[in-house]
Amino acid sequence: MPKRLSARLEAVASLVPKGCYLADIGSDHAFLPIALVERGVISYAQAIDNKMGPFLRMEGHVKEAGLSSHIKTLCSDGLTDIGDEVNALSICGIGGLLTVKLLQRDQAKLTNIDTIIVDPHRDLVAVRKRVSEMGYHIVAEKMVYENKIFYCIIRFDKGAPAKPYDALDLYFGPIARKEKSPVYLEWVADSKKKVSGQLNKNLPPERKDYYLKLYRALSKQLKESEGK
Repeated sequence: MPKRLSARLEAVASLVPKGCYLADIGSDHAFLPIALVERGVISYAQAIDNKMGPFLRMEGHVKEAGLSSHIKTLCSDGLTDIGDEVNALSICGIGGLLTVKLLQRDQAKLTNIDTIIVDPHRDLVAVRKRVSEMGYHIVAEKMVYENKIFYCIIRFDKGAPAKPYDALDLYFGPIARKEKSPVYLEWVADSKKKVSGQLNKNLPPERKDYYLKLYRALSKQLKESEGK
């Protein structure tokens, strides 16, 4: 096992509440819960994957780490078999729409869940909108660039946001767009370049208008960062 987590998983780990009982959905290798238990951030966790190969792999890693009494490994689909003691979820390594689908499918399982941490690299608007509609609000956002992909790690805590998220909050992130981290600004610049490419195409008027508004919003984010 690697002694260090990837940059993406380190960002996820930094948002896990101390002392929570975590269910790591799509755990794959169980490196995240293993690291959190070894660091003393949490005492117990469930590592869950719906494929036999990853399940056997993470089961072996947990045994190798001597943490079988602290980390329960399950070959299961999504939230289906999480225990009542679980109060925090991490859902990593899957797309945003699938993340939302898993949460919506087993929404009854969210009764005891105080925190949800996700790391989708696409469909972020849908994730922010739909998870907040389930009764959660965003308390932290961290952006990481790894393997040529921008990831936005988002932590939701139970409770409605102070005010409904507007279109800019949903696209840029209510916290990310205020903090304007270096990686976030790199993502904005990269997005602006891609949108510019779309504007150079022969688009229908409504699509051109959409991309033009987005281009202006991205440009404004970069301009605001100059005075930060």
